[in-house]
Amino acid sequence: MSEIENKTKEKRRLAEEEEAKKKKKSAWIKVGAVVFVLVFAFLAVYESNFITRLVPAVQVKDTKYSVAEYNWLYTSNYYEIYNNIYQQYGNYASMILDTKKSLKDQQYSEDMTWAEYIKDYTDKSLVTLTALYDEAKAAGYEMDESYKKTIDNDWENMVSTAKNSGYTIGTYLSTAYGRGVNEKVYKEMYERYLYAYSYGDSVRDGFEISASDIDARYEENKNEYDRVTYKYYFISGSATDDLTEEEAMQQAKTKATEAVAAEDLDAYLKSEFDAELNESRYASYDGTNDAFADWLFDSNRKAGDKNSFEVSSGYYVIVFEAKENLHYNMVSVRHLLVKPEDANSEDSWNAALEKVEGYLETYKSLGETEDNFGYLALAYSEDSGSKSNGGLYSHIAKGQMVQEFEDWCFNPARKAGDVEIVKTQFGYHLMYFVSVDEDYYTYTIDSDIRYEEYTDYIEGIKDGYSVTNGFAKFMAGKHI
Repeated sequence: MSEIENKTKEKRRLAEEEEAKKKKKSAWIKVGAVVFVLVFAFLAVYESNFITRLVPAVQVKDTKYSVAEYNWLYTSNYYEIYNNIYQQYGNYASMILDTKKSLKDQQYSEDMTWAEYIKDYTDKSLVTLTALYDEAKAAGYEMDESYKKTIDNDWENMVSTAKNSGYTIGTYLSTAYGRGVNEKVYKEMYERYLYAYSYGDSVRDGFEISASDIDARYEENKNEYDRVTYKYYFISGSATDDLTEEEAMQQAKTKATEAVAAEDLDAYLKSEFDAELNESRYASYDGTNDAFADWLFDSNRKAGDKNSFEVSSGYYVIVFEAKENLHYNMVSVRHLLVKPEDANSEDSWNAALEKVEGYLETYKSLGETEDNFGYLALAYSEDSGSKSNGGLYSHIAKGQMVQEFEDWCFNPARKAGDVEIVKTQFGYHLMYFVSVDEDYYTYTIDSDIRYEEYTDYIEGIKDGYSVTNGFAKFMAGKHI
């Protein structure tokens, strides 16, 4: 073969290789374009709300819950948990759960974030919800119309809130409840929830608890229910500039012994400490210092009994006053609290009084109804524990509130609709009397028995129910 032929053949081979490379590159470009289109399409669908209403986040037995449905319950649980914290701790709630921070950036415990905790809580509540719903359906249960009205009323409030906040209802729902939640998801999940738990209420209310059951429970758990009133004074045994801790404790012990032996304890405390006894009303066993709880709740204790008790930093002098009668009617009231800006300033107290008197006049001008009082409390009350509920405290037991508040509530002459201003250490309360409620003894013990039986019932029906995670669960709970 000539040199010319060899060169020609080599050029042809190189050309063929180059053409093959071009074809291969073109094929990869086409594959890449297809992959890009598929990824783009997936991301577009993922970012939309549409897919979250279709793909399951979890399955509980035979029921699948979409990401949107899971988001609804996840968010509802979050609001419930936060409100409980806020009612207990008020403005300090943010130290436990900060609504301005992502849940995944806050620790619930050493090894669990708040996001993980609420997902776990939601999984468990979905098991209960599903089991109850299935039981209700199997029993042919029909939900009372009042529950359906609750859904409609809350929806109207939701629409109003969205409008006042400058949102469309769709944007508001997806922002507040998470991706995919629209009117249909909101109402269907809310109705499923109310249907299940209204059935649960009917089951619990249907348990037959007799008077003998209640008495037997009391006899077996007296310390759980008994309440006592006692007076006390604490004598410090802490070290001072002049006394070591040992010397201070010995001096406190001597003073406490002398106080108990004194014929007139009040006079002794006045002369020795320029002080008087404090009072603890309707104290519970669990809420009483371990040093003297058993002594106070001894069945042989009688009015006027005195004793002293050592604690780590001194001695308590205790005077037993009474074992309280548990048979009395609880009450429900609403109130609107106005606090003085400075509790040590008379001008602040006068300003608070003037403000609460203004609210009283507003209430009268609106129309003297419980609903109107509730609206005012919701708007203006400074009590974090009841503001969100229109100032309502239901089934108040003695010892639960400060004395002036209770003295007004438990006045035998009190009747529904009574309104009055009451001053306590916290400020001025505009009070509204709602109702006289059930007997404390019967209601409290009956409720405890029902709770235990209901808990056993729920555990029974949950057998065979568990959460199976769907591939899309990672999409849930991202909005908080």
